[in-house]
Amino acid sequence: MRVIHAADLHIDSPLRGLGRIEGAPVDDIRLATRRAFTRLVDTCLEDQAALLILAGDVFDGEWRDFNTGLFFVRELARLRDVGTRVVMVRGNHDAESVLARHIPLPEHVHTFPAEAAGTLELPALGLAVHGQSYGNRSVEDNLAEFYPDRRRDLVNIGVLHTNAIGAAEHSNYAPCTVQQLVRRGYDYWALGHVHKRSILHADPWVVYPGNLQGRHAHETGPRGCTVLDIDNLKIRSVAHRDLDVLRWAEISLAAASAADTDDLLGTLRMRLQQIVFEAGGRPVLARVLVDGATHLHARLAAHPEPFAAQTRAIAADLGDVWIEQVRFRTRPPAETEHGELLALHQALRDELEALAADPQRLAEYGPALAPLGALVAPYLGLRPDDPERLAARLPEVEALLLGLLAPDLPHPRPPAHLPPQDPAAIRPSEHPEVQ
Repeated sequence: MRVIHAADLHIDSPLRGLGRIEGAPVDDIRLATRRAFTRLVDTCLEDQAALLILAGDVFDGEWRDFNTGLFFVRELARLRDVGTRVVMVRGNHDAESVLARHIPLPEHVHTFPAEAAGTLELPALGLAVHGQSYGNRSVEDNLAEFYPDRRRDLVNIGVLHTNAIGAAEHSNYAPCTVQQLVRRGYDYWALGHVHKRSILHADPWVVYPGNLQGRHAHETGPRGCTVLDIDNLKIRSVAHRDLDVLRWAEISLAAASAADTDDLLGTLRMRLQQIVFEAGGRPVLARVLVDGATHLHARLAAHPEPFAAQTRAIAADLGDVWIEQVRFRTRPPAETEHGELLALHQALRDELEALAADPQRLAEYGPALAPLGALVAPYLGLRPDDPERLAARLPEVEALLLGLLAPDLPHPRPPAHLPPQDPAAIRPSEHPEVQ
């Protein structure tokens, strides 16, 4: 028997950044989430799935086009005709969706209630499915703690829309831990909410299938559903199935190792060719990031347009590939920064040498130090801004200032002609607190 687990369909969710993509088939791309759901239903039919599990966020928030809901119902009707059951929970986006509240679903679709977790027993399939929907967008309670006990002599599946891993990119709704899920004793947890596919635990299985279709440049790589094969009340295999109809990619180009922009563009071409191959005929939308310390920094910062145009030309040459955006995060080479610090250090040392050689020049700092000297003199019993004491401590001043400027750089020894510190000038025996 085959069970298919999907989540986060976000049907008709607007894909971000399409307006920036020159020449892309924007109208076709906008239908990507619909086409991915159609592929999900096709997969259920081809695999003769007994059950489809939808773990929340079928719709996309306040989207009010009822054609979206009608499309969803028509696709589900295809499953009814072959006897495939559907179970679903409503996630945070469904909870605020007008469509989810007002579109009646076919009789072969079971939606779990929001008031408390419930159980749907399907003895003919050997399954017990447990789930709870969201009653509102922001669910902060740990729903998993109150899921029903497992049913004996059945494969138990829990369906939950949750942030079980504390993912920062997703709101912390229905928070729980993997161990809390494992302790329920179910055979499989069908999770939703986190859009990246991940297997959090095996035996028992705790799985995020990821969303069906990447919707922007941060949802890269293959997207799809998870397929379970069950035999003799045992889950025999759990596998991912790609269903996305277009593929997002993010390409980072290391500028530090590039001799020139041709090197960067050559690397980009090879990376795009690999991504196109892995996409298996799907259109590819790519974001390019040029990053690192490089001698090309000034050129790229002043004139980014020619490089961006060349990246788009390479994409056009490869076929169904479009560059969504080119970003630059370059900086001057590290040796330049290092050199600037060394120059600053040298200027500081030169000034201190001049002060040591010219008492009159050192005395010119007196007015600036006078307020501080007057403030601490009553506690020290001396004037720390006294020119003789200042001259005696110039080597310490140099070491302190160089350390504050750049503690990671080696500091040369003070010049030999700086006067050595005179311990008597500090009189530690009289003022032990000054060390």
